[in-house]
Amino acid sequence: MTTGLDPARRPAWARFLSDSEWHELAVALADELARRATPYRVEDNVLWARWGGEEDEALGLVNLAQLCHAAPADTYSAVVASHFDALVAGRGDRVEAGRLGSDLTAARPYLRLRVYPRDTFTEGAEQFVLRELADDLTGVLCYDLPSNVVTVTSDSLPRWGVSPDELYYQALANQRRTERGPIEDIDVGGATIRAMTGESFFVASNLLLLGDFVGNEPPLGILAAVPNRHTLVWHAIVDPSALRAIDAMVVMAANLFTEGPGAISPNLYWWRDGQLRTLPTRETEEHYEFVPPDDFVEEVLEVLAQRAELN
Repeated sequence: MTTGLDPARRPAWARFLSDSEWHELAVALADELARRATPYRVEDNVLWARWGGEEDEALGLVNLAQLCHAAPADTYSAVVASHFDALVAGRGDRVEAGRLGSDLTAARPYLRLRVYPRDTFTEGAEQFVLRELADDLTGVLCYDLPSNVVTVTSDSLPRWGVSPDELYYQALANQRRTERGPIEDIDVGGATIRAMTGESFFVASNLLLLGDFVGNEPPLGILAAVPNRHTLVWHAIVDPSALRAIDAMVVMAANLFTEGPGAISPNLYWWRDGQLRTLPTRETEEHYEFVPPDDFVEEVLEVLAQRAELN
């Protein structure tokens, strides 16, 4: 058995799986790779293999494991096979992305900005078109193609002859037209949280368009969370009920981040005047602890506490 796919040893990155779930996933992975006669290697939570090309490409195993975690164990083989099929089918999209990299007019309708954890791009960041969003979030310029989301490579910029800012706003304009999901109001004991969910990989990117959903931004700003690529949660801070919203959103974000797929962040975010600030949470043995920066405590939490006392 290749190191990293031992059914009897669940790795640390797969702690959200039970031992039996990991066993079924590791067996399904090894069987499918053997069936395809695909040489591969596993490095921590990344599977390297050739998915229709001439060079090894990385497949992050966390997303695949999260997909399986949400499915019955007897379907893991089908989930793994389908996931690999999509990778191979996406080879044509990667070829198309190469063509679009030389033709901005053709590329414009496909541009999107996908939200990722910043540490995803600690190495090789110069190969991509990135935009800083918050302390722990990065926006990555992508093509949304029929079978795959493909990152735009930085060598396209000189061929296109436009600034990264222009591409950023083009991607957001496309996002506004096409990447919305249904919105649900959730009562959390006196406060209402709004949640947008959907199958698109860009639902979380609506974090950058919060003003579209709130209208007149309240002076204290908006709380938000993007636990995974399919989910955006927010609450406008207008009265002390925001304190109850914070408690609920901390738990919700942490749980949805663990469940995935496409995990982004367990943290909350503070949107005010078009700027995002990270409001960190910390996992303890018993619960998730909210540890906001001093300015959020002084400018929001203390103000809300004073209003609560007056009421």
